[in-house]
Amino acid sequence: MATTPALLSFLPWVREGAAAALAIPDTLGANMRGAATLNAQLAVNGASPQAMALRLRGPADVIGLDVRQIVRMDPPPGTADFEPNYFPAIEFDRADFPWLFTPASADKQGRLRPWLCLVVVRVQAGVDLRAASVDPALPVLEINAPAVPADELPDLAECWAWAHAQVASGTSTPADVRGALTGRPEQSLSRLLCPRLLTAHTDYLACVVPTFELGMKVGLGLGLEIEEADLTAASGLKPAWSLAPTPPAAVRLPVYHHWRFRTGARGDFESMVRLLRARPAPAGFGTRPMDVSEPGFRTQPQGALQPGRTLALEGALEPLNQGAPPPGWTAAEGQAFQTALAGIVNAPGLAQTLQPDAEPLLAPPLYGQWHAARPTVTPGATPWLDELNLDPCHRAVAALGTRVVQEHQEALMAAAWDQAAELQAANQRLRQLQLSLAAGASLHARHFARLSDEAALRVSAPVHARLRAVTLPSGGGSSRTLVADVQASMLPPRAASAAMRRIGRARGPLTRRVAAQGGTRSMQASWIVQLNLPAMGSFVSAPWWDVASFNIVRERIAQPSSLAAFGSITADAVNGMRGRPVFRIAAEGQAVAVQGVTNVPPSDDSPTAHSFRQAAAKHLERVNPARLGILTAPAPSLQLAAVRSGLQAQLEPRRTLVALTQALVKSSANATPAVNPSATAPLPIDTVMAAPRFPQPMYEPLRDLSQDLLLPGLQDVLPNTVLGLQTNRRFIEAYMVGLNVEMARELLWRGFPTDQRGTCFDRFWAATSPAVPSDIAPLHQWGARRLGDTTAPAQSERFVMLLRSELLRRYPSALIYAAKAVVDANGVRMPSIAASDEASPIFRGSLPPDVSFFGFDVPVKQMVGAAGGGTGDGYFVIIQEQPGEPRFGLDDGTPRGAATHLRVAAGAPAGLPLNGLQWGFNAAHMAGIVRQQPMRVAIHASQFLPPTA
Repeated sequence: MATTPALLSFLPWVREGAAAALAIPDTLGANMRGAATLNAQLAVNGASPQAMALRLRGPADVIGLDVRQIVRMDPPPGTADFEPNYFPAIEFDRADFPWLFTPASADKQGRLRPWLCLVVVRVQAGVDLRAASVDPALPVLEINAPAVPADELPDLAECWAWAHAQVASGTSTPADVRGALTGRPEQSLSRLLCPRLLTAHTDYLACVVPTFELGMKVGLGLGLEIEEADLTAASGLKPAWSLAPTPPAAVRLPVYHHWRFRTGARGDFESMVRLLRARPAPAGFGTRPMDVSEPGFRTQPQGALQPGRTLALEGALEPLNQGAPPPGWTAAEGQAFQTALAGIVNAPGLAQTLQPDAEPLLAPPLYGQWHAARPTVTPGATPWLDELNLDPCHRAVAALGTRVVQEHQEALMAAAWDQAAELQAANQRLRQLQLSLAAGASLHARHFARLSDEAALRVSAPVHARLRAVTLPSGGGSSRTLVADVQASMLPPRAASAAMRRIGRARGPLTRRVAAQGGTRSMQASWIVQLNLPAMGSFVSAPWWDVASFNIVRERIAQPSSLAAFGSITADAVNGMRGRPVFRIAAEGQAVAVQGVTNVPPSDDSPTAHSFRQAAAKHLERVNPARLGILTAPAPSLQLAAVRSGLQAQLEPRRTLVALTQALVKSSANATPAVNPSATAPLPIDTVMAAPRFPQPMYEPLRDLSQDLLLPGLQDVLPNTVLGLQTNRRFIEAYMVGLNVEMARELLWRGFPTDQRGTCFDRFWAATSPAVPSDIAPLHQWGARRLGDTTAPAQSERFVMLLRSELLRRYPSALIYAAKAVVDANGVRMPSIAASDEASPIFRGSLPPDVSFFGFDVPVKQMVGAAGGGTGDGYFVIIQEQPGEPRFGLDDGTPRGAATHLRVAAGAPAGLPLNGLQWGFNAAHMAGIVRQQPMRVAIHASQFLPPTA
C-alpha cells in the first residue's frame, strides 16, 4: 500500500463479499482456472449442514457494463487539448469493481489482474469501432493493417499494474483505510489507467475492454462456444490478446465503454510554469512618444516649441514606483502651449458669459466642464479640469474615450433607451405630483389653515390613525398616533366620529332647532369643548339594594354555614385552606362525583386541588374581593391648540407630497434627484434627468482599437515573462472623462433626458466581483483635486501582475492570488498559508493572443515590502494549478524512446521520482509513482523591481 501527501491511499486491489474468501493466488499467467469455486455448507431449519460447491461469477458471465458505475473519465469526452504526458484514466464507483470477476486472489506482492482494462488507440486507418451484429450488442474495436496492434495495445502481462483503488481517510493507517472502505461510499473508488505514451495533436479512442479471453468471447457473442472444460481447465485464464512471442496481425475486442479525445501541444502545467521568469519592465515600457511640435495653433513667443518636440504618452499600466512622469518640456514651453490652448477652449465659455443670447461658438471640447460646473480653465492651475484640458497628453487620452463612444454610439444609445423605458412613466407621475402639490398648497392655505382648533380636529378625524401624536402633559411620545392621544384624554374618541359630525353640523336639523329656540349655531364647537373639560375622579359606590350581588343572594337564601362571604375569600384564605385529597375536575358534560372522605390527614392533597388553589390565589391577588372601592385618576384634557399646530404641520402638502414622491420614485446615482426638500422654489418636485449606466469594462474597446494605446511597449515583453506593474490613474481618469463627456453629448443630441452631468461609465477594468468598487467616483464629485490624485489610501496605485505565456490559454482555471510574506524560524521568507493573508484579484483582463493581467487591491508599497522600498515583508504572487481529482502521467520531457506504452518490465524512466516507492512492486506503488501533484509557483513582488530600485 502506498499513501500520498493528500491523505489519499492507493490500494493494489480490493475484494468484498464471497470473493474475499478466494485463496488461489494469481500467477499472472494463463495457467489458472477460468472460474472459481468455494466450498460452503447449507443448513435449513436446524438440519445437519450439507456441503456444497459454489461457483462465483467470472469473466465469462459479463455481457456488459452499467455506465452508472462510471464516475469520471480523464480526459473528459471531447477534450481537444489533453496533455500528452498524462495517462488516460477511468474511475468506477465500487472500490472492488476491476477485480469483481477475477477468479483468483492477490499474490504476496499484492498483484492481481483486473477482469477489464483501458486501452487507448490512435485514430487512423485500420482502427474502427463497429456495432455488433449479434447479441449481446456490444461495440467491437477492430485493429487491422495498416494499424499495428502491438503499437496500439498494452501488454496484458502487466495489466495488474494499471488498476488500483483509492480511499480518502483522515489518516493512512490500516484501521482508517478499512473504515473508509466500509463506510461512506463517496470515500472510495477504483481506477483504470492506460500507460499509453501519447503524441501531441493526435486524435485517440479510449475503450474499456475485457482482459481475459473468456470475457472477450462472451462480449463478441461467442458465449455458446465456451464449454465447461474451458472454465475448469488449468489453462483457462488466457489473456484477450498477447504481444509475445508473436504479436497478432489483427485484433477484435468487445467494448464495454468508449470515448474520444485529442491531445494538445506538448507541455503540462508544471513544465509551462517552470518556464516563467520574473523580470523588471523593459526600458520605455508603458509610454510612447507623441509629437507636439505642430499643434495647429500659434504659441507666443513664436517658435516656443522646437521642431520634433515629443511628450511621453502614457498607458493604463506603468512600471512599479513610476510616480509622476518627468516633464516633457520646459516651463516656458508648457506655459506658452497652455496659454494658447486655453484661449481656444475658453472662447465659448467667455462669449456665453458676456453675451448669453449670442450664438454659441464652435471650439474643441472642454472635457468635464458640466461635471465641474466651470465654463473655463486656467493655465498653470492644478485642479483636474485644468490639467486634463491643457495637457496635450491627457487631452489625447480623453480623445480616445471620445473615439470609443463614436464607434459604438448606436449600440450605446440602444442600451440607453432600454434603460430609459421607465423614465417617461416616472416623469409623467412626477408631473402629476407637481400638479397635486400646487393645488394642495392652495387649498391648504385657503381652507384648512383657517380652521379653528376644534374644527381642525373634527375635519382631520379620518386620518388620525396615520398621524403622529402630540405630546400630552401626562406623557406620551411622537411614536404614538393621534388616536392614542385622543383615547388618553378626557375627550371621547367618538366625539370626532362621522356620526357626531353629522349630528352637529352647522346646517343640520338639530342646530336649526336650537337656533329656532333662540340659541346660536355653535353646537358644532360646543360639544368638543364641553366633553374636553377636566372631571374629578371618585370612588365606586356600593351597589343598590335591589342590584343582585353575591353577598345579597347569600343573605336572602339559606346556605350551608361553610359558604363564606365574597369579601372573605382572599388570596391568603385560599392559600391557608387544608388539602383536598379527592378533588378533581370533571370533563365537560360529565357529572361531578361527590364522595365523603373521613379520617384523611389534613396534609394529604391531590395535584389537581393544589394547582387549582395556586391559580385561584393568583386570580384573587388581582381581583381582591376585600377592597373598598376603586379610585380613578382624572384623564387630562386634549390640548386642542397643540393638536391643531401638529395637524397643520403634518398635513402640509409640501411635506406629505414630497414624502410620497420619495417613496414612489427612487433616483439612482446617475440621475438628478426627483425631490429637493430644501429648494426655495414653490415646487420641490421636479422631473428626473437621468444618465444611463454601462457596467462593461471599458478597457476592452480601447484594447480593440489598439493594444499599443492601452499598453505601450507590450511588444518588448518576452514570452514566458511575469511583470509587476501598477495602475495609472491619470490615464484611466482622463480616458473615463472622455467617455462620459462624449456620451453626454450624444445623449443630448439624441433627445435623451439628461443634464450632461451623469457618469455613464465608471468601470475601466473587468472586476472579478460586483462588490468591487468602481474605478472612478462620479465626475461631479471630484471637486478641485488633481487628475489621478493618489493622496487618499483608497486611491493609491494598485499592484498588477502581467503574464505573457500560453499557460492561461491552456489552463484558464489556474488560480492567481497574492499571499503575505512571512519569515519562518530559519529566516526564510515564504508565502503565508493563512486564508486571512491572501488577496484575490479585484480585476483581470487579457490582450490577445497570450497576455493576461491581474490587479490586486493592495498598494504597491505594501506589495513589494521593505525589500523593494515599501513597508513590511511584502507579498508573493501565486500561480497555482487548480486542485482537483488525482491525475497520472510522466513529467514532461521524460525520455520515451520508440515505445508507445510504458512498460513495467523496462524499469523506471530516467529522472522519474520514485518517492520511496518500488517500481513495479504492485499497482498501488505504480499509482503513487506516476501521480502528478498540483503545481504552484510563488514570486515575491520585489523581484519585479529593477536592480537599482
